Amino acid sequence: MPQIEAFKGTYYNPKIIDDMANVTAPPYDVITGPGKTKLLANSPYNIIRLILGKAAQEMGGSRPQSEFKEAASTFAQWLSKEVLVSDPQPALYDLEEEFEAVGKHYCRRGFIGRLKLEGEKNAVRPHEKTMRAPKEDRLELTRHCRANFSQIFTLYEDQENIVEETLSKARQPEPMLTFTEGGITRRLWRITDPKAIAAAQAHLKDREIFIADGHHRYETALLYQQERTAADSSTEGNQPWDYVMSYFSSMSSPGLAILPTHRLLSNFPAPDAAELESRLSAYFTIDKCEAGDDRVPELLEELQKSGDHPSFIILAENLTQPLLLTLKKEAATEILSQLPKALAALDVSVLQQLVFGHIMGISATDMEQQRYTRYTQDAATAVNAVRTGEAQIAVLLKATKIEQVREVAQQGEKMPQKSTFFFPKLATGLLLNRLD
Repeated sequence: MPQIEAFKGTYYNPKIIDDMANVTAPPYDVITGPGKTKLLANSPYNIIRLILGKAAQEMGGSRPQSEFKEAASTFAQWLSKEVLVSDPQPALYDLEEEFEAVGKHYCRRGFIGRLKLEGEKNAVRPHEKTMRAPKEDRLELTRHCRANFSQIFTLYEDQENIVEETLSKARQPEPMLTFTEGGITRRLWRITDPKAIAAAQAHLKDREIFIADGHHRYETALLYQQERTAADSSTEGNQPWDYVMSYFSSMSSPGLAILPTHRLLSNFPAPDAAELESRLSAYFTIDKCEAGDDRVPELLEELQKSGDHPSFIILAENLTQPLLLTLKKEAATEILSQLPKALAALDVSVLQQLVFGHIMGISATDMEQQRYTRYTQDAATAVNAVRTGEAQIAVLLKATKIEQVREVAQQGEKMPQKSTFFFPKLATGLLLNRLD
């Protein structure tokens, strides 16, 4: 039974910060070296100085302790100088995001609160596997700063979107903050009405919570809870570290947009064209794409025509043109039967199990440690990586459907890493949640 709680959010002081676009950032795991440099230049108070970015994992090493200590010192300074301030009373925070994606207009709705951590007993359903290095990095940052700097992105069942409507009616006329960045307009309202908060809590108490994004941060929160509970065994009742700041959105909300995450293989000894096509033809129907690799929109359009059949487009340095692969289910039954039914139906699982694993011989350990694999949401970037020699193989995928996410999570299974991309990523820096 999930427990949702209001909390005293910590946020940027509007008397000091006049444009939130200068101080917010994407989640740390998508911030590369160049992205970090840009964010640092935006403002001396940009949240990147606390969340740090993922450059350490990109280089294959761990972050020096000095960076964690500097983040903690910066956080303390911003609190003492009231760059960051906290609400005097607990609230839920209603978030609205307007944006364009794949040629459509969306308005995603949800709210931010605290989610009780209950380990295996909790009605929280993850759907993706996690990797060790990011969890270790986030745990060390949490130990030093004792705060959640970004939200776990979660989903819940609410076919009539009752919670959205309830919180919308409890809004003040003007949001506590609003800003536009990267074509996304965000508005945040503070909800303190006890009846509205109680109604949201009551509606979600019998629902399962599905993690859409933030699996590493959620597992980090569980690890931190275990550490603090063991170290503070004399405390009674719920403690701040028994919760994690989370964003909650209805699965039935028309504002949800899921984009695909395409795959790249770099520093990989790709087989020659004839051998690769021969291996693939045993398990896939192969159609040579009429659109060349310089016509990415047309390639994606060809991919969408395959419908619900497991399929993807592969480009390789040894291939003269892109190939559309559509699974021959009977031919692949023996190999895919090793997977649970819900996973075997996913394009990304077919790719990982059959193509990367069975045909190309990439081990599960190689994939978990990202020895060869890279990820991008931009199909043009994937295509160009092969063209320039940065990658030997690129695979363009369709987006995973929300129904597939639900089914996998309900069955207690986990998709391969980077199977879903809920667009846009939540902005880090909207709210912080202190854990002491």
